Amino acid sequence: MIQNIALIKNPTSRLNQNEKENADFTKFASGWLGSRYCMPDTIDKLNQMMVQYAAENVECIIVDGGDGTISQVMTGIYHAYDSDKIPKLVILPSGNTNLIAKDIGFGVRGVQALQRIKILHERQRLINSVQHRHALKIEWSDPSKTAILGMFAGAAAFTRAINIAHNPTILKNFAHDWAVGITIIFALLKLLSPQTRDLWLKGEKCELQYDQQEILSENSFLFIATTLQSLSSGMWPFWGGKHDDQRLHYLNVGSYPSKLISACWALLRGKSPLWLRNNPSYQSGIAKNISMTIEKEIIMDGEHYDTGNDHQVYLSVGPEFSFVRL
Repeated sequence: MIQNIALIKNPTSRLNQNEKENADFTKFASGWLGSRYCMPDTIDKLNQMMVQYAAENVECIIVDGGDGTISQVMTGIYHAYDSDKIPKLVILPSGNTNLIAKDIGFGVRGVQALQRIKILHERQRLINSVQHRHALKIEWSDPSKTAILGMFAGAAAFTRAINIAHNPTILKNFAHDWAVGITIIFALLKLLSPQTRDLWLKGEKCELQYDQQEILSENSFLFIATTLQSLSSGMWPFWGGKHDDQRLHYLNVGSYPSKLISACWALLRGKSPLWLRNNPSYQSGIAKNISMTIEKEIIMDGEHYDTGNDHQVYLSVGPEFSFVRL
């Protein structure tokens, strides 16, 4: 039986903007969890709470936020908890992106979710349905930069697309699925414009090494990697390996890729036809470790991270987390 439960809420998440719902949520959460209901406004405060929760043997953490918040919580847990005492997580998806919640499956959110969690906990039935996922870990060669955990990372055109998706107009006026669609349209418009087409298509200078194999040095138009097992709306832009908890999936698209529109149409529908698999512009597979050298920022679950003074980062499969499904 889970003994101690805590709650981390991101009050700035897109679906947490309703003042009345927030007041009702806070009243219930505070009455039930007391000081273990926390709304940290900085990463440092969140990490301090993880250290406190580890000391108090908190065995389950409810996370009310989007992918970025979940990534920060997993990172804090990774640095605060012993590897054999990682707490279970319950996700209440309320962010701009909720890929993690959609992959593992989720039900209700808000006060209704808290009421359900409390009842299940009291009846000792909270962990009846659990999904397991390994985190994606990013590390730097610079020892002053600590490792981060998440589940979906990207670089090159992915970074530019995220910048478009974070445009306040899109965030304010479109729900997540629409925001993704609008972002794709804007990105394709960039490719049609003579002023930005070459800038996007030539990609970023990049070196990639999969599982200590030969180093590949070439410009990358798009790079993405994940430890998730599914994405929204049937999208799955990966091939070359079945779901494997011990490996991450990756896709690297070279500069000036051929048949880009046709490839996008196929991959967004979860298709990888033979012509695409045989096209050298598109490389996909599974790996335990990926070494990457790139000057521009890398994205982890919607958050930007610089690549350090030597611009080298390492992607690998991180610890396993257990997610409680409501």
